[in-house]
Amino acid sequence: MDHRPDDLLNELARACRILEMEGHGDFSLGHLSLRDPDGRGFWLKRNRYGLGEITGADDFVLVSMDGVQLAGEGGLHSEWPIHSEVLRQRPDVQVVAHTHPFHACILSSSTEAILPYTLDPDYFIDIPRHEADVALIKTKDEGAALARSLGPHRALLIANHGALFCGASVAEATCVGVFLEKACKAHVVGRGANFPTSMPTRAIRELRHSQMITPIHVEHTWNYLCRKLEVIMATQFNGSRTLYR
Repeated sequence: MDHRPDDLLNELARACRILEMEGHGDFSLGHLSLRDPDGRGFWLKRNRYGLGEITGADDFVLVSMDGVQLAGEGGLHSEWPIHSEVLRQRPDVQVVAHTHPFHACILSSSTEAILPYTLDPDYFIDIPRHEADVALIKTKDEGAALARSLGPHRALLIANHGALFCGASVAEATCVGVFLEKACKAHVVGRGANFPTSMPTRAIRELRHSQMITPIHVEHTWNYLCRKLEVIMATQFNGSRTLYR
């Protein structure tokens, strides 16, 4: 039980800081998880700390699929069932994230699809929306319902709440989250401008999607975001490993 995948968790900690940098921070809310390589459950960002304050492997706790904290110091986010149930239903997923990016939160209240004002919505084309009667997803049944709404998709909007996104790697999940907020921002701004528009057809959007969602694009985007984070730390925060500490 002492084995901890430090390299992966350090990468996940960097993803937390990148997401804070890219507009996903909301005080101490928001959490990312990594499927435990040894099959014991998942490693979850500890609670009471913001995404920008997560510095390394010590900031994650090991949680069983039934919500028992097995290792690590710090508290357990009450919405742990989001992670257990998505990981349970999606064996292809290694990383799950739930955050409250501003534009995605606003758009989560809308019942219309994200429109392709820019290329960004074509990362997704169809994105599901999950409605729930609770403020927090705190039970396994609620988490399972959320996972069913996600289905085979990489991202989901939680109605009047926030966003869920996932991936087969830390890099992929992080990029999906960044792309999602950009897509939601484009929609909110475009809708607000209220000008006449032309939109690509479904067939064109599917072609654009196939050209955009590629492993090399994820790799290039992830590497860019890592470099951007390093520049911000070096120039604005005197080399501190966190954005705000």
